[in-house]
Amino acid sequence: MGKRFKFSPLRARILLMIGPVISAIFFGFFSCGFIYYALELGISFWLDMIRENFMFILFFIWINMSLVESIYRMIKNNLLLNSNIQELRDCYPELEEDWQNLNDADYLDKDLQVLVYGDHLICYRTFDIAYLPECSKIDAFMKMYRLGSRHKVRRVHFSAWYLDGSESELRTDELRKFIGMNQKAHKDALFDYLRENFDYIELETFD
Repeated sequence: MGKRFKFSPLRARILLMIGPVISAIFFGFFSCGFIYYALELGISFWLDMIRENFMFILFFIWINMSLVESIYRMIKNNLLLNSNIQELRDCYPELEEDWQNLNDADYLDKDLQVLVYGDHLICYRTFDIAYLPECSKIDAFMKMYRLGSRHKVRRVHFSAWYLDGSESELRTDELRKFIGMNQKAHKDALFDYLRENFDYIELETFD
């Protein structure tokens, strides 16, 4: 028996939150700075500056819109993660006791960071899930990312389409773990498993 992997919804929550939190802190700092100096220097000073330099107000609006977007992403990611965790617990009572039961998944690829447990396809780093009996199609997108000046990495990103026409994003993460890995071969192996066990699902790859 191979080494058992440690599955953690808390780790997934941290992974999903760290980007929006850093963005919220960054844009929040600038937004508060603008407000502080507006009060310090006086509203008339800033009104004169705005009249003379309209790009200044556009920059201020962009800062605040980015702050709102970061807060929205934090809330959205949290709600989605809570919903996915609850769905898995409702469908598989054994996961309520111990998430490490995911090690007994019907299909598990630790390099690609995906597994099939019962009727769910799970990207376990983010706990994005797809309920396979209601899926009509699963797309795989091979995205290229540059890490520094020397490394390029191709990351697989999945989308699941349901019978009612809705779409569910399945995000893999931690790009550096994918360096030097033949992701296409791992993706093909996953699709072969899905094709054999869920033959009603259309599978398509976009390079």
